[in-house]
Amino acid sequence: MEKLPALKIRQNKYTRIEDPHFKHSVGGAPIEEKTAVQIKYDSSYLHIKFDCKNNPRMDQNFYTLDNSALYNQEVFELFISQGSENPEKYIEIQLNPNDALYLSKITYRGQSDKLIEIELLDTLESGILHSVAKNRTQNSWSGELSIPLSLLNSEKKGVKEVFRFNLYRVISKKDHLDSNWVATAENAIFSCWSSTYKKEPEFHVPDRFGFLYLE
Repeated sequence: MEKLPALKIRQNKYTRIEDPHFKHSVGGAPIEEKTAVQIKYDSSYLHIKFDCKNNPRMDQNFYTLDNSALYNQEVFELFISQGSENPEKYIEIQLNPNDALYLSKITYRGQSDKLIEIELLDTLESGILHSVAKNRTQNSWSGELSIPLSLLNSEKKGVKEVFRFNLYRVISKKDHLDSNWVATAENAIFSCWSSTYKKEPEFHVPDRFGFLYLE
C-alpha cells in the first residue's frame, strides 16, 4: 500500500497534480484513463479545475438535478476536511457531466461499524460556483469548482493550512440504454487520487485521504 500523497498549492496560481492517472479503488493500480486536475486558492475560495479524458459515454449520464444520486453514474468527486487528522466529519462534493452538483456533510464513525451519516446541504446557499463543458470530439468533459473556504470551516492557523482530501472519478465501461443504470464493479471504474485499497469499490475511507497544504 502506497503512502498517503500530499499536494502543496499556492495562492492565486494553479498547481497541477503531476500524475494524471488516478488509481483503482481496489488494488491501487493506475487506471488507463487520464484525469487532469489543477488546484489553487485565494482569500475566499478553493478553486479546482479538472478534465476527465477518455470518457466516450459522457452523454449516458441522466441525472440533471442537484443533490440527486449523481454517484450512481459517471461523476467527479471531492471529499475534504480541515486539519491533518483522519477525519470523522468531511464535506462531499460531486459534479457530473450535466453540471449537476451534489453536496453533503458526512459523519463517518470508523472502520469497525462502517456507520456513515449523510446530511444534504443546499447547493445554492452553499455559495459553490461550478460549470462543466463537454468536448465530444475528444471524448472528454471538464469542470470547474470554486468552493468557499467558509464552507470548509477554514481558519488560518499560521503560515500554512492543511486539509485532508481525496479525489474520485467514476467511469462507465459499457453502453447503457436504461437511463436508470447504476455503476457497479462490473460496468464501471471506481478511481481515486489516493487509492482506498478495499476489496470492493469504496470511496468513504477517510484514513486514505491525502494531504492538501495551502502555502
